Amino acid sequence: MVKIMARISNPVLFSKYFTIDPAKLEAAGLIDPFLNVDTQLFIDPVLLAKSANQVISTKAIKEFRTHFSNFVRLLAISKREGDAAWKAAWKLLDLQEPPENGLGYGGSGTSGNSRPDRIRTAMMRTAQEIIDLGTSDPEMISLMGFFEEEVGPDTISDFTTRVITPQLAKITTDFCTAYGVPVREIPEGGGMKLPVYTTPDGKEKFILLVPRDIVRDLPVANDWSDIEKAANENKKIRDRINAMLSKIAKPTVADRKAALKRAALESPDTFESFLEAVKENTSSYDPSLDALAYYKIKNILSGDSSALKSRQTYNVDEGPEALRDFVLAAVAMFQHHVEKGNLWEELWIGNEPKKERAAQLIFYALADCFCKANNVDISPEANMGGGPIDFKFSKGYRSRVLVEMKRSTGTVVHGYKKQLEIYKDAAQTDFGIFVIMDFGGLRSKLSKIKWLREKRLESGEPASEIIVINARKKASASKRT
Repeated sequence: MVKIMARISNPVLFSKYFTIDPAKLEAAGLIDPFLNVDTQLFIDPVLLAKSANQVISTKAIKEFRTHFSNFVRLLAISKREGDAAWKAAWKLLDLQEPPENGLGYGGSGTSGNSRPDRIRTAMMRTAQEIIDLGTSDPEMISLMGFFEEEVGPDTISDFTTRVITPQLAKITTDFCTAYGVPVREIPEGGGMKLPVYTTPDGKEKFILLVPRDIVRDLPVANDWSDIEKAANENKKIRDRINAMLSKIAKPTVADRKAALKRAALESPDTFESFLEAVKENTSSYDPSLDALAYYKIKNILSGDSSALKSRQTYNVDEGPEALRDFVLAAVAMFQHHVEKGNLWEELWIGNEPKKERAAQLIFYALADCFCKANNVDISPEANMGGGPIDFKFSKGYRSRVLVEMKRSTGTVVHGYKKQLEIYKDAAQTDFGIFVIMDFGGLRSKLSKIKWLREKRLESGEPASEIIVINARKKASASKRT
């Protein structure tokens, strides 16, 4: 059996593990989470008051506002960093990742991680600036991702989850009781009872279910689009940001956040209007758009994988070349479904390609089924010292094959010339496969990397395979026949 040494392995859905009809979770408005892989969605506190779930829109939002009203009150009376009030506020801002809800970034499991103290300090300093303006709205804490470079939506989701865990636990327990899912009392959990997932190595993890309408998609990197959307609602803020950024040739996300922070914190009225604009324009993850292909991935993983079984057998014990042939077959299978089937539809939202992550995760879901049907393990996102590669396949110590996937509109040449080679060096392998998802805009990039490949081969150096998958929008199947 091939062992692919990386961070995610054999994803298990809540519905499949507890033999629950996924439609029951759908009807209850709940996410059907992966129990051993973090789902890249996050809880946005701005959505709590809008939720159709009464436990969330009444009790959870009240708990959130009470908790952070206390946080604001303590910061307001703090005279200096480190005094008693500051320390008390510090305790209320818990940034440790909660393992129970399976949201956010993660690896081989969903165990929580802590964050550096400097992030919490930066958030508290910004909150104190806002308080000094004369604003005491506890929901100010929701905006920290707009202002602070190291504060992402996953951080905000984590501290929100910790505050509203009792309400999420009630929702989870009520659902499990209704459908016969066993629950167990959490040690030191104040009587809360949750279902338990037992990992293959015997570890036990409690599970929280989360309403669908309080989550948003979690970007791979901080995205300016959300910031721009909120800022554009206020002409004064928009004009000030544009003026500040006009002096910078190529502003980074950090530059943009700094500009937004200066503009939004100019006065109490400006800040309040920005906060209201964020609240008004924030919406939950849309299943019909499925920007991360989350629902598509669930359908693939919960379906029948027999159709993905290859007629050809692969003796991967023969060495790296045999393993490479197997990986190439997995990529070819994905390519077939995108180019000859309708899978390309899952890679677009209207006239815009979905995030790069969507194609990567759909490939993983298909390849996972392909590998299961052929008695092979797969996991993505290996980190081998040179950075995170999309996929790493390995058999023992000497057989390793890396797969890197890029959109045609992205940094294709750099990805092939630098990134993949660095990863190969770190992994001590000569075998790499560079997959380009062609959404258009490839232009001369392909000829450049093909030239690089030929030069390497001519000089006797190993060169990664290049595979281009046509992911452009196509006519319907009926019109193509």
